[in-house]
Amino acid sequence: MSRAALIKLGEGLAARVAPGPGDPILWLHGYTLDSSSWSELWDLLPERHHIGVDLPGHGASLPLDPRLDLPALARRIGEIALERRVRHIVALSFGTILALQIVIEFPAAFQSLILGAPALGGGPQDPEVGTRYGELAALYRRCGFTPELRRLWMQSPPDIFKGAEAHPALWSRLWKTVGRHPWWEIEDGSYSRLSNHPQSREDLQKVGAATLLLVGENELAPFKRCAELIRRSIPGCRRVYLPVLGHLCLLEDAWGVHTRLREHWRESEEHCALSACSGGADAGGD
Repeated sequence: MSRAALIKLGEGLAARVAPGPGDPILWLHGYTLDSSSWSELWDLLPERHHIGVDLPGHGASLPLDPRLDLPALARRIGEIALERRVRHIVALSFGTILALQIVIEFPAAFQSLILGAPALGGGPQDPEVGTRYGELAALYRRCGFTPELRRLWMQSPPDIFKGAEAHPALWSRLWKTVGRHPWWEIEDGSYSRLSNHPQSREDLQKVGAATLLLVGENELAPFKRCAELIRRSIPGCRRVYLPVLGHLCLLEDAWGVHTRLREHWRESEEHCALSACSGGADAGGD
């Protein structure tokens, strides 16, 4: 990913940008990762202009303001995306909650939405993940920042990183990335508040983006339930199960996944052209 540069987006947010001749894509990573997670996919998609945001408190972005709720964060990042003429969003795991909120806040502004390991604000949650997060919080209170946080978070069960274990190069990259995570959000519970913000069926029914859900065959059961709820709610939403893959499905098989992303973008752009879509930068929220 030598072509990607780390930049300031403003308001405490940083991003990696990999220039390309095609339409810009906004990428939102999972919890404890950062925008470097997308490097392999970006290398396979050089024809696009990639903008990978470091979520607050991740990578080079400043911590999340504990007073900021999910809609406010989504509006902030959505406005940045529209200023850069983004028409497509790709997100993974926790990033999918933020991506969904962006298209809720700007229901007519984006052509396509691709969610890997979809989560839903206020939706089903894995009890083992909740237990593990409680263990992380207790460890942080006792020891502060320690490498043991990474070891505890990445061990299975719960099987968040289990699928990556079969890919040594990916595992090594993720191990380094999670090792850099500062864990600031544990102190104030800010990310728990974001993930618990309810995203209703009525909100999702207003979304106009062509939506594709990518779900690993070995995904955790609550995420499969979230995917079904989203599929039933967003008009025209499609869901595809990916054989063998687990929770981090977009990263575990970049070669297999990148063709699905490219095809979905192409189909959404063709549909938009036939429908005489207006420019994304001119489309607003409710």
